[in-house]
Amino acid sequence: MNEPGKPPVLAQVAPRYLAGGGDPRWVTAPLQQAFRWRAAHLPLSPVVRLTRYDHQTELLLNPSPDEHWWTLRHTGADNHGKAWTMRFDARTPAEIVATATDALTTNPAANSPADPLQVLEQAGWHRSILDHRVDSPDEFVTVSRHPLGAVHIKVTAFDGPWASEPTARPAWRAYFSDHTPPHLVAAVLAGLASPEPLLRDEKEMATFLRYSVGIARERVPAQTAEDALWARINRLAAHHTGHPLPPQPPGGPLPRRTR
Repeated sequence: MNEPGKPPVLAQVAPRYLAGGGDPRWVTAPLQQAFRWRAAHLPLSPVVRLTRYDHQTELLLNPSPDEHWWTLRHTGADNHGKAWTMRFDARTPAEIVATATDALTTNPAANSPADPLQVLEQAGWHRSILDHRVDSPDEFVTVSRHPLGAVHIKVTAFDGPWASEPTARPAWRAYFSDHTPPHLVAAVLAGLASPEPLLRDEKEMATFLRYSVGIARERVPAQTAEDALWARINRLAAHHTGHPLPPQPPGGPLPRRTR
């Protein structure tokens, strides 16, 4: 909680997959600023649609309770004609969604194991060979892979401390279709298993999530997260230096938010 008159602070939350959605700009701002993806949505609409300049890839942010909030889809034009889709629910941390867009934009030809679930095994998660699934050590996350390649992520959390026997409550799900490039799946799974905490405003977290996470005693100034976002944009833009990009979309660069 922030005291009146004091600068806002954020909590360090772990495990990161239960930190809640966070700031969507962590995904959208680099795509627009560093990689020139174009906005294809109506002004003032809650739906955000960004399209890569070659029109082969689209990111859709649709804040609807009946739909996946994040959808990343590709036409398949440079994937041997095999289209693919990645979908994430509302409470998927934006930092985890961003691992997919980062892998897509910065290293599209990366090598990756044929079975991306190996990334989780190397992080100490528990593998069940018979049903092609991996579980997190705390059993809050299950990742399963269909033999044809589709991957499902299911994340749960306890429903609260008042229950005599706490039960698992769905937190979020993700789905990656057949033909999703393995290096994109591997990048998301690496982000999922990372031990690094995420910065969150506790007041904005879903109540049931707070009962299943650890929160560090030390708080971090909220400006730190804002600075990290812009450092991220600058780093990705520098990474792309030397590669041709289309002109800046109409309207110029995104404004920097200040507090």
